Amino acid sequence: MNNRTWLYGIVDDWRKLPGWSGRRPCTDQDCEAVLEQAARTMTDRLGRGPERTAPSSAAIVTGPALTHRVWRTPTHALVLGPASDNGPYGYLTHLQLSCTPLSCAPDLPPADDADGLDRWIDAHVDW
Repeated sequence: MNNRTWLYGIVDDWRKLPGWSGRRPCTDQDCEAVLEQAARTMTDRLGRGPERTAPSSAAIVTGPALTHRVWRTPTHALVLGPASDNGPYGYLTHLQLSCTPLSCAPDLPPADDADGLDRWIDAHVDW
C-alpha cells in the first residue's frame, strides 16, 4: 500500500496548526535551506552564531544527514536541527528548535568528540 494515501492527509492537518509547515516534494537541500534560514534568525536574535555545528547522526534521527546547531544561554540549551520521528511513521523528517533546561547536560563535550556531542544533542532534543 502506498503510504501517501493516508499520510498526506495527516500531514496536511498538521500544516494547519500554528508553528507547523511542510513542503512536498522536499529534498535534503530544501531541508538544509530551512535550517540555514532558522539559524540566521537565531544568530540575529542571540547576537552570536552557534557554539557547535555538526551533521546529524543516525543515532539521533533517521533520515538525511542534516545540520544540528547548538547555542547555550545561561539557563537553556537551544538545538536547531532534525528531530526524531517518534510517531508510528518513523520516516518523516522533522526540523525543530528545541529549548530545554541546560541542567540536562550543561557542558558541551570537546569539539573532537562526535559521539559525545551526539549524546549531548540527544539529551536536549528528545527528552
